[in-house]
Amino acid sequence: RTQKSHLRVVAVAMHRQGWTVCVLGILLSGSVLISLSANVLSADAVGGAFNAGSSRPRRVGTGARGFRGHISREELQRRRHGVAALASRSPHWATDCDGMMQQQPPLPPAPDDALSFITIGDWGVFGLDVGSDAQLAVSRGMACVARKHPPRFIASLGDNFYPNGVTSVDDAQFEAKFEAVYHDASLHVPWYPSLGDHDHCGDVGAQAAYSRVSTRWTMPRAWYTRYVKIAGGQGGTMQLVVVDWVALEGSFTRAPGDRRFHDKLSAAAGPEAAVAHWEWLREVTRRGNPTWRVVVGHRPLISASARGARDDVQYPAEAAARRAIRDFMESVGVDLWVNGHDHTAQVACSVVKDGSQSNKVTHFMTNGVGGYDLHALRAQSEWSQETQYANNTYHGFAVHRVTKDSIATYFLDDKGDVQHDFVIRRTRTTC
Repeated sequence: RTQKSHLRVVAVAMHRQGWTVCVLGILLSGSVLISLSANVLSADAVGGAFNAGSSRPRRVGTGARGFRGHISREELQRRRHGVAALASRSPHWATDCDGMMQQQPPLPPAPDDALSFITIGDWGVFGLDVGSDAQLAVSRGMACVARKHPPRFIASLGDNFYPNGVTSVDDAQFEAKFEAVYHDASLHVPWYPSLGDHDHCGDVGAQAAYSRVSTRWTMPRAWYTRYVKIAGGQGGTMQLVVVDWVALEGSFTRAPGDRRFHDKLSAAAGPEAAVAHWEWLREVTRRGNPTWRVVVGHRPLISASARGARDDVQYPAEAAARRAIRDFMESVGVDLWVNGHDHTAQVACSVVKDGSQSNKVTHFMTNGVGGYDLHALRAQSEWSQETQYANNTYHGFAVHRVTKDSIATYFLDDKGDVQHDFVIRRTRTTC
């Protein structure tokens, strides 16, 4: 089947320090062939809980607006080439690493047998008045670090598109806030996104569907898992589990208004989706015996942020979900939980006594400093006893190095300078 398309013009608006440059590029003219027969990653019958039991998605609508078609890979490449040409001409977009990574000690080289990856959270703000410059600065820092220390992949911790997610698979925000911002070749590795609460204000199915038109956005459904081999002959395997925090919360809603953005949430965050998600989560954490299990979810399970205590009172379903998710992660021996949501950098650690077996040690990491304005922290005297580090003075991202014996994590600011680091060792039975 074919569909004719008229002339399409895309305007990319770039804002920095009070001036705006608009670049208009003609991306497609005349008639084009668009495949409508390809499978589309979208919501299934439970309303947004993507088909976790099949390697192929169900081809149904993605929300109130629906998925209207498939952007061809050729068209996407034409768009990217236009952005690359712009980058080569404009110092605003070109990645210049002069003056970066100057602080001592620098990020050390990764061990030869390490799996390296990057995490970044709460970044999708370009074009808004709450963090546009910060998102651009962080993307520059990421690019400069990634050139010197190439990552295997990048995990996004949610709130990918402020303020209300995306409306369809061809929403201009995919280009303006993702493709054009993280354009450097060093960042063209697989991105494994999770969904945040702001993403749930839009069409979450469209974010999964975008995997079919992007060469790096890799989101088969709202929750999914990946097994990644650690380099080296006996390196082992890391299981990356990506959960949809807002969907898991659906099991705990009891009344209208007990959840954040309750009036904007779809069936993708409802009770039926929650049941499916919890069943899937119990199954994938029983499966196999990975060397390390790392879980990515949007909201924190332990936090020193000032908003945390207020949110638990204002949103009882969120508070109940936080307790249940934390209990589950500790019970199955998750090694590292990584989240965004709180626009701070934090580390916490808990130990669960396990009878005659070794203690289960779980680290919790907040990394929500990818672009949006930063959040206040509670007074240090009010931090939980599990909190080991909390900072709200810089925007940035994190680099992780995984070997069969340890996970080393480095918080970096937008200059690529190390602000904090911590190491999880397999042999430890205490924090």
